[in-house]
Amino acid sequence: MKNRKIELLAQNFRPDEIDEIGRLLFKRYNSHFLTGTETHFTLSPRKCAAALVDECIDKNQMDKLIELIVSLDDQTILGRQVRIEGLEEFLNSLAHTGMVYDFRKRRLVKLRKDLDLQANWGSLNEGKRYAITIMSLDVAGNSAMVSRYGNKVMEKVYFHLRKFIEDRINRYDGRIWNFAGDGGIAAFTFRGHQDRSVLCAFEIQRSLPVFHLQTDSPLKEPLALRIGLDTGKIKFLNQTGNIVSEVINYASHLEKQNTPAGGVSISGSLYNEVSPRIASVFECAGDFEGRGAYCMPNRLDLL
Repeated sequence: MKNRKIELLAQNFRPDEIDEIGRLLFKRYNSHFLTGTETHFTLSPRKCAAALVDECIDKNQMDKLIELIVSLDDQTILGRQVRIEGLEEFLNSLAHTGMVYDFRKRRLVKLRKDLDLQANWGSLNEGKRYAITIMSLDVAGNSAMVSRYGNKVMEKVYFHLRKFIEDRINRYDGRIWNFAGDGGIAAFTFRGHQDRSVLCAFEIQRSLPVFHLQTDSPLKEPLALRIGLDTGKIKFLNQTGNIVSEVINYASHLEKQNTPAGGVSISGSLYNEVSPRIASVFECAGDFEGRGAYCMPNRLDLL
């Protein structure tokens, strides 16, 4: 984590700004003095960042430094407005060490529940926009299944189905934002979220026969899922069920209206961002709601 802190500072702040951050934490802070460098020499951002991080470690002020960096996001320092790139990924890495930044209290706190259960990964801030890939999925032919087996039986099946799906989504660092009955919405963010979301969709479809083989399943037939995905900027809310987004709407419509049972469909936006190897699995499905769409029919045996 030490190197991550140094990189976060070095990539987002100039040497004079790093010194200013140091002065907000320590009186008479001076990176030239700490590094033994004469004042007429220019220090690199990384050397300044390393000096400040080392000083905070020595003086047991690392938490204060992190809290100060987060508070400077979208704020002005020495006359320049700063947008801290990579902040969310850094906070996500920090959360895996057991500490999360509470945006309401504006301080670091110990993680009080399983990180896999946090819809914001312990790092997304209420009201801010992030690049996110949305997965919409549901059971094809749900009404017919309910008619054959009844509500109580299907409610039990869908309870176990959610746990089965959630386990796979968590493996790809995704989060379920909404799940009701036979389907729901999952989200993926941070580096590589486009590829991870599609690979997760493939794994869910490919592993569904394992779910069917569970000995306590009352079904005499396999379930078939449809999955649709889209990617774009989304305004995050802690109450994820209240998030309104064209990305969510498009993924949901694509899944329900333009995806065959057992298939995976992605928007043209997502198709353009996934790796060429993943993109090669899909075929153009033409125009859908004014945008290009791509579909991988039920042909996972070819993967």
